Amino acid sequence: MRWRIVGLALASLLSIVAMTGVMAYGLWLADHFVQRIDAVHRRFEVIAELDGRANAYAKQVAGVLLLGRGEMPAVQTARIDMERTFARLTRATRDELTTLGGITEMVPELEQLEDVRRMIELYHAIDASAARALAAARDGNASEATQLYGRDVAFRLANELQPLIDRALAEERNEVAAELQQVQRTQGTILVVAGILAVVSLAVLSGLGVLLYRAVRRSGERLEAQIESRTGELRDANARLRAVDTRRTRFLADVSHELRTPLTVLRGEADVALRGQPGVDELRQSLERIRGQSVDMSSLLDDLIAFARTDAESQQHLPADVRFDEVVIAAAEEAQVLAEPREVSVITELGDNGAHIDADFRRLKQALMIGLDNAVKHSPPGSRITVTTARTAETAAIGIADQGPGISDEDRPRVFERFYRGHGEGALENQGLGIGLAIAKDIVERHGGAIRLDNGVDGGAVLTLELPLAKGAGR
Repeated sequence: MRWRIVGLALASLLSIVAMTGVMAYGLWLADHFVQRIDAVHRRFEVIAELDGRANAYAKQVAGVLLLGRGEMPAVQTARIDMERTFARLTRATRDELTTLGGITEMVPELEQLEDVRRMIELYHAIDASAARALAAARDGNASEATQLYGRDVAFRLANELQPLIDRALAEERNEVAAELQQVQRTQGTILVVAGILAVVSLAVLSGLGVLLYRAVRRSGERLEAQIESRTGELRDANARLRAVDTRRTRFLADVSHELRTPLTVLRGEADVALRGQPGVDELRQSLERIRGQSVDMSSLLDDLIAFARTDAESQQHLPADVRFDEVVIAAAEEAQVLAEPREVSVITELGDNGAHIDADFRRLKQALMIGLDNAVKHSPPGSRITVTTARTAETAAIGIADQGPGISDEDRPRVFERFYRGHGEGALENQGLGIGLAIAKDIVERHGGAIRLDNGVDGGAVLTLELPLAKGAGR
């Protein structure tokens, strides 16, 4: 009997110890999950705030361009808000790292910290472009300011920074979902173990078993209540994000509409001048170029409106059968206007025999203008730029050769990288972000062609574009 009593006492003690351990583990795990979800939620809130700050920043910069420099204090406030929000996001990401348990969990979070660094660097680049746009507007260069804002501020905010923010929000939602699943799995395991121990404890000490089981149940219910509360907050945050996205889209559409008006006026004035009989041919040519530029700019604004309404990821590409030499001549004539202030002449030597290609006339001319503008910037005064065309059995090619310093071996592999500027650009006092050749490369590759930049035999640089002939072009 004594040994039975001792055995029963030991069994009772072991049951109590086991149940106490399960309860302590369940409470610790519940607290850990709550801390983890709190950290994820705090970071989610900061990312959502950053999304709103980015839209406010774009709106304030556009406000200065549209309404004048009286709106500059709002831009400065938006910049300060962006910097503070990035600082909070960095801190929240690091705080989230402290809630992790092992290296396997920390690797994805370290990638999130790297994403935050990329967001900050991208924003600083966009802000530098915004500063240049504001400076251009201040100096009276409204057209340049508009182009800088559309190309390097609004476009990059929507197509480069916004996807990073959206991805970060999606990752936080996925983390919450994963934590909820882990909570459910762990809670189920704890409940099963607690039930088994409760049955054993009932055989030995039923009252204690019931009390411990209720304690575990209360712990699980508290965790579920906290998770439900956080889930509701996430649903509210999602609703706010959808509202912000709607306002952003409406804002871009409004800005595009307002910028269309001065371009329409410019085209109308050019039409009035062309209906008259100017005294000199140069005036007519100038007016024709003004009208051509206004048509191109209007088309660019149409692209911006289409993007704002449909969230398009890229501009339209509308190829048609065109004569290769017509595109080249149009680009060369406009390039001569760029070359005259630097006393550089543009010489055209056509040797393609009227080749036809399938191309978007406006986009291809844009790529040629980028190459010609690049050649002008690197040409010394009094030099010349030679534009030559040639034709093979399957391709039509254009070469743009200047008499500048050429390209170094160090720069050559990277000239088509976005934002890369060669080592000699500072000495030449050339402005720009280093995206022109990257854009030209994208346009040429969309046409199924190839582009390269080499040094000429007699010095200078030669930009070569090769495009496939139109199907059935035996002409």
